[in-house]
Amino acid sequence: MGGKQINKRVLISLIAILIVFGVLIGLILDAEEVSGATNQSLVTRVNISNTEPNLYDVSISPASIDLNPGNTTQVNCTGLIQDYNGWDDIASVNATLYHIDYGNGITFDNNYRYQNDSCESSCVMYGGSASNASCSCYFQVEYFAYNGSWECNMTVADAFGLSDTLNSSPATLNTVIGIGIPSEIDYGDMSVTEISPMITANISNLGNLPINISVRGYGGTNELAAGAGNFTMICETNNISIGYQRYSTNFSQVFANMINLTNTTTGIENLELPIRTDDVQPGNDTNATYWRLEVPVDVSGVCNGTAHFYASDAT
Repeated sequence: MGGKQINKRVLISLIAILIVFGVLIGLILDAEEVSGATNQSLVTRVNISNTEPNLYDVSISPASIDLNPGNTTQVNCTGLIQDYNGWDDIASVNATLYHIDYGNGITFDNNYRYQNDSCESSCVMYGGSASNASCSCYFQVEYFAYNGSWECNMTVADAFGLSDTLNSSPATLNTVIGIGIPSEIDYGDMSVTEISPMITANISNLGNLPINISVRGYGGTNELAAGAGNFTMICETNNISIGYQRYSTNFSQVFANMINLTNTTTGIENLELPIRTDDVQPGNDTNATYWRLEVPVDVSGVCNGTAHFYASDAT
């Protein structure tokens, strides 16, 4: 009996050892199966150190542009930009303002296309967010710029060279009519019965439409004065009647064939002035009129009169 009990204990111990060993083998196999599984996951990671600027709105101000005759008018092209690296990451801003009939080309001309290559200094934080900026490109538009629809194309770039480009909605550049004339026609010192030499008075188109020119005159500087319309000059002694001051567009015209300056608005023949097209200096948008005065026998002293010039659309 004692020997059987010992064998039974040994058997139980062996069985227990085998069970423990089997559990260990299973754990090892299970661990090996996990590390070699066909479906696994890992973490991916990247650090985005720079994002490109996003130019999301471009506008022209004013949207209806009134030009100044004979002068420039400031036009503002403003872009709204978002950059997650901060608005001060914007390194360069440039824009082209152009007439849509001519497009955003590479040739710049004061009639139809303007360029501003350095607008970045105008950028400021926008909307209270450090990621947003407002940048403005300013243009000095000449009085002879073609009327019609204009657009602005803006490009922004960050410090890494990433960029974005966007066009504005159209703005309207309105028509303008204007003329430039000398401040006076001075015949100098003359004697009675004398006819003056030719005095040149240049007239310039200071707008963006071709124009015709008309003129009328009166004696003195106050048209409402009694009889002013009957004279071409008011003098200290007596006055110079209508017909003694004349004009022409032909320098060689003799006085007898020149046109009388009257108080009736009269178109000056052969004096249609086109739009200026030369960026450097005026051309045929400026033309000459020629003036002469005959002094009657019964006047003396200082005399003066007024000539009004009028421009009208010649299209």
